[in-house]
Amino acid sequence: MKLQILAKNKFTVAAVIVEKDEDTSPLIDFLYELPYQYQASVGGISLIIESIAEKGFEALNTKQCHCVDKNNKIYELIKGAIRVFFFKGHCDVIVVATHGVIKKTQKTPKREIDIAIKYKKQYQQAHDSNNLLMTEDI
Repeated sequence: MKLQILAKNKFTVAAVIVEKDEDTSPLIDFLYELPYQYQASVGGISLIIESIAEKGFEALNTKQCHCVDKNNKIYELIKGAIRVFFFKGHCDVIVVATHGVIKKTQKTPKREIDIAIKYKKQYQQAHDSNNLLMTEDI
């Protein structure tokens, strides 16, 4: 599994890269493809990610982040209608972002949580087998 570094300071925040014909990050693709009306929220998510890299999870409050699946420890970053799903990684990689959605209802769709769980399992397998590659470039 490959990870794209989003921010690095005291901690590293990374996004999952899906290996296809061309390596892509579902999160980065999602953020770049959002309509103009969501650009302020994209900027807010970027600031939250930078803050996590600098201060860790202590930088977050319940308006910015909450757990959406306690059993699998899947969380979401919140800024406006944008949700970015993530889980905690190993060592100094504290956030591994999986993908994002525009949330339109009160309840987080189970399908989106399942996607994050799938990526978390792949991450854990790659980490356990020392087959994890972190890159600053896609």
